[in-house]
Amino acid sequence: MAAGTAGGRLSRPTAGVPDQIAVGAHGLVLRGWRVDDAPTLLAAIEASLPELRGFMPWAMETPTLETVEAFLRSLAPGQFMGFGLFEDGGAGELVGGFGFHDRRGPGTLEIGYWVRSDRTGRGYATAAARALTEVAFAAFPLVHRIEIRCDPANVASGAIPPKLGYRLDRTEDVEVEAPAQTGRQDVWVLDRVRSAS
Repeated sequence: MAAGTAGGRLSRPTAGVPDQIAVGAHGLVLRGWRVDDAPTLLAAIEASLPELRGFMPWAMETPTLETVEAFLRSLAPGQFMGFGLFEDGGAGELVGGFGFHDRRGPGTLEIGYWVRSDRTGRGYATAAARALTEVAFAAFPLVHRIEIRCDPANVASGAIPPKLGYRLDRTEDVEVEAPAQTGRQDVWVLDRVRSAS
């Protein structure tokens, strides 16, 4: 089923993209963000601030309940479709944030992700990024390419795309916006034809 709005911009709710996605591993579920997720999202961010601040510019400012609520309210409609990753079939703890961005131009979606520090190394990000990749190609027939971008120094994030069949397309120079960033960004891509093989 086609999804999106005029000009290819994402909005929530989006036809063809379920609000809840079973990740299929570890009892994980991706669920569309709600404003009432603000307290649990704030707790997950606070538990991971030292690691997040290394690479995520949005984590440089100390979050508050008000700023997190404002972020969640800003998601519909917009250019970002965000999901929380929850344990225990969706009834457990929030363990990270994932989403689609359409900021790379027509026909391309970007997947972004982070996992709270006390849940890294368990395969959660890989499983959730795999689920989002599958949903993106199924729900957006006009999308021919999906990208995952990360700093080469962010070894944990950079290990995920090749496990999912993405190839390193290029490394770009970018502005440094967080202390651990190198000013370079690896661009991993998966094309629709390749994903079907």
